[in-house]
Amino acid sequence: MTREEAYELVRGRLGMTPTLHHCLATEACMRALADRFQEDVATWGLAGLVHDLDLDECQHDMARHALVAAEVLRKKGVNENIVHAVLGHNNKVERTSLMDKALWVVDPTTGFITAAALIRPSKSTADLTLKSIKKRMKDKRFAAAVDRDQIRACESDIGLQLDDFLSICLQAMNAIRQDIGLG
Repeated sequence: MTREEAYELVRGRLGMTPTLHHCLATEACMRALADRFQEDVATWGLAGLVHDLDLDECQHDMARHALVAAEVLRKKGVNENIVHAVLGHNNKVERTSLMDKALWVVDPTTGFITAAALIRPSKSTADLTLKSIKKRMKDKRFAAAVDRDQIRACESDIGLQLDDFLSICLQAMNAIRQDIGLG
């Protein structure tokens, strides 16, 4: 599956919604991490792009989330490594590869960075700093549903210090801020 085909699939299932923006942000972070780890940037990016393609459909039955996506992706002939990462991001299979683990830690991170940007007067990542993100992480009331331990697992699961990981994700999201509604 090409990136364009994946985008059309995701956009067709989600429309122009915040979930689509989240998928684009996750794609950007996954591509940046793949580059950092000298992995296949296109494959990692596709995993990020398609990981939540079923979220709107499964929002009232989260037990099905990722299972529906995996079925759709398999029917489209998507690489099984990508399908495995999609399943792993929602704890449907054991995360075994670096890509699986990266997707798992990136998923909540993009939502957290988005929330941190949206409370700024600019509503943008353009002036969002690592210091501000880390300050918000300490405030348990801010974006309370986001699992900070899952974000911090960047250290144990993918071998990046929290500051490095958050910086990579912030830079990746900032590079596409217009596309994800954070311009």
